Order: sequence, then structure tokens, then C-alpha cells
Amino acid sequence: MIMAVMISLLIIIGAMYLVNKMFANDTQEILVRFILLVFTALVGVYVIDKVIAFRISLLSDDQDNQLFDLIKTLVLLIFSYYFGTRTKS
Repeated sequence: MIMAVMISLLIIIGAMYLVNKMFANDTQEILVRFILLVFTALVGVYVIDKVIAFRISLLSDDQDNQLFDLIKTLVLLIFSYYFGTRTKS
């Protein structure tokens, strides 16, 4: 159990590092980078809850639904920002 939590943390940290590295040169605003890192961490928690801990419920059903709605909203915000800035350039 402890090993699964440690592997999960490593996956989340690795994903956050990759997202930060991908957008380090393109995005100068700290707020956008923060949103991307929070989004990556939330998606990591959601995926780990569904994939790694599929027999153990880490989140309640209500928390699971709220987290999915938050991820969906953040995806829409990130895409709208990304495509909004691309059309201005």
C-alpha cells in the first residue's frame, strides 16, 4: 500500500515536471503555469484513483464527480486561453 502511494507520488511529480518543462519557454505568465501545474496534479490524482487504486476508493463518489467537473472546466479554460492567444499572434 505504501509502495503504491510512493509510486503515485512519483507519477504526479514526474507529470508536473514534464508540464512545467513543456511550457517553460512558451508561457511567461506565472498564473498560467500555476494553473497548468494544478491541472496536472488534479488529473494525476484522478487517474491514480481510477487506475492504481481501483479496488480501494480514495475519493468518495461525490468528490470523484466534483473533481471530474473541475478537470473538465480547467480543460476548457486552458484550451480557450491557448487558442485565444494563438489567434492574437
